[in-house]
Amino acid sequence: MYDAKKYDIALSSITRASGRLIRSAALCVFLVVACGGCAAPSHAASAQSADALSTPDAVYEIWEQHWTLNSDGTTVYREKTHLRLNSDRTYDDFGDPRIAFNKDTDVVEVLTARTKMVDGRYVELADYSTVEVAPDASAGWPAFGGITQMVQVMGGIEAGCMLEREHKITTKAGVRPYLAADVHIDNQYPVLSHSVLVSIPSGTELSPFVSGISEDKYVYSFEQSSGDMVTHRWDFTALKALPNEAQAPHWQSRGVRLAFTTAPDETTWLKARLDMIEAAADESPLASDLAQKWTEDANTASEKLDALQDKFSGSFNFVNITPAWRPAQPRPALEVLNCCYGLPAESAAVLLTLARSSGVAVQPALLVNDETWRAEAPQAAMSSQYVLLIDGDDGPEIWHPRHGRIRRDSRWAGHTALSITGDKLTKLRLPAWDAAADSRCRVTGAVTIDEEGAYSGVLTVKITGLFVKSDSLKTTDGQRGQVSRMVNHVIADAQVDDFTLKSLTDGAFETEARISSDGKLEKLHDLYRLDLAQTSPALNDVAIPLRHSRRQTAARLVGPFDESIDLTVNWPEDWLVAAAPASVDEVGGDWGAASQTVTSIENGFKLQRRLRVNSRDLSPEAVVAIRKPLNELRSDHARTLLLKK
Repeated sequence: MYDAKKYDIALSSITRASGRLIRSAALCVFLVVACGGCAAPSHAASAQSADALSTPDAVYEIWEQHWTLNSDGTTVYREKTHLRLNSDRTYDDFGDPRIAFNKDTDVVEVLTARTKMVDGRYVELADYSTVEVAPDASAGWPAFGGITQMVQVMGGIEAGCMLEREHKITTKAGVRPYLAADVHIDNQYPVLSHSVLVSIPSGTELSPFVSGISEDKYVYSFEQSSGDMVTHRWDFTALKALPNEAQAPHWQSRGVRLAFTTAPDETTWLKARLDMIEAAADESPLASDLAQKWTEDANTASEKLDALQDKFSGSFNFVNITPAWRPAQPRPALEVLNCCYGLPAESAAVLLTLARSSGVAVQPALLVNDETWRAEAPQAAMSSQYVLLIDGDDGPEIWHPRHGRIRRDSRWAGHTALSITGDKLTKLRLPAWDAAADSRCRVTGAVTIDEEGAYSGVLTVKITGLFVKSDSLKTTDGQRGQVSRMVNHVIADAQVDDFTLKSLTDGAFETEARISSDGKLEKLHDLYRLDLAQTSPALNDVAIPLRHSRRQTAARLVGPFDESIDLTVNWPEDWLVAAAPASVDEVGGDWGAASQTVTSIENGFKLQRRLRVNSRDLSPEAVVAIRKPLNELRSDHARTLLLKK
């Protein structure tokens, strides 16, 4: 007998599994019709297409999140969503939703899971459509085997359907010392209604804050619930879609955000977190033996921690699970050492143990991103970087169990290390780069092409600010690698024969490199070809999104910078120029400027390329403005030299 419900579920599953094939087949049909020659579209068809373009792929019609802290210490999280899918482009994102929980501490109840089809029929979630899997981040690590995702394979999905889901997660008492969340209120799709509720025992303090929206655009209410409980409620409506574009700033700084906590203050919360690491940093004969062995050739605190971190990170498996999924307490350092894998807090406890076993005075700290951290509602979801602080030869030093010593380079600028000294909160900032003059990238020099079609020359490379990654420049091999990368982003395929270090500090690196071609230049018929690099040295470190000609959101860069390339290329007197790199007119604005000037000289040319970006954040208009000259500089006509012997 025909079973419409089972048929719809099966068809939905097949459609999602075969989405690419179906879309490819549809494209082929379209091309066949188009190639066959079709009449001009009717006004009705054009209007229908316009409506399709203006309809969002998905819409949250109802979104409710409710956190509850009970008087017995248990916590409950309840979430309800009514999500309309208007396009098959959303099926992969929402057709198989997941509920994350920890089997060791949580109990999950699925209250509603069904699809409301366009004709009004409901397709309930079938029993066989629910499976449990381990998240990729925790799979294979026994200590975190309880972390689970419940996958719900929704049936009856079609364009225009509504996914109606509601579930509840109850967590044991003591797992979470405070009730806290950092909630993204808007979404990449429009949200018609989003409500956040927080229920806590009467007399419990709650510290909330809302950002990204004015107070008159949402409603806050407070009510006394039954059983000596109070509920704080925020209602948001008619939220526009928040575009999810490449290199957009963190959603916390550009979207609508609601964060809350029951923690009394930042210092109390931080002390509790760091005390857990202190408690896990248990001394043991194994830690003492390893510390003594790994630091036998080290003398100062910095040298010892450098040696310990290098040996430890080389054999340890760093497990980076979403903070909300992590166990409340880190495992003891000895246990972590024996199994050789662990979470950020656990790896920090191990390195803390090793450092103290080697006689280094060290304390734990939390490294936070200045953009996302909010002292009003401190919580683990805002940061997962645990580090160590020591007094080095030149002042305080920050050490990361995985990445080594942390300096104000491209990765860590704009972060602050939070620690507790006595009962006082202390902060060690690594400010974000905010001035182009602080980060300069300079390459100057000349190369000469000989009669055989090979070239050689000398280039001076000088970088400052965000371009200097001090830890990677500690060794000669690291310095050579940096010089090679810089040179290859001026002249493609050039090799560095030798180099002389002229200066190396925390903020500056300067070398003189002797370069040559790897044999003769490539020949195109009877023409010798020399290619400048497609990407300049600065853009190798500071990415700028150049693919799309339209932009809705600002683009976040590592930092502003100033780049200049001054290159002279000479060739034999009797050689002829078939093509030389073209000049590119300067394009500029408040964001900065970009240009390339090529000047002919006797038997050669001089090339001057300038690129300056004045701000860490580029407006959508600035991204479009800078795109044209940079893409032109990447083109063959702006970087190719053709010579005839």
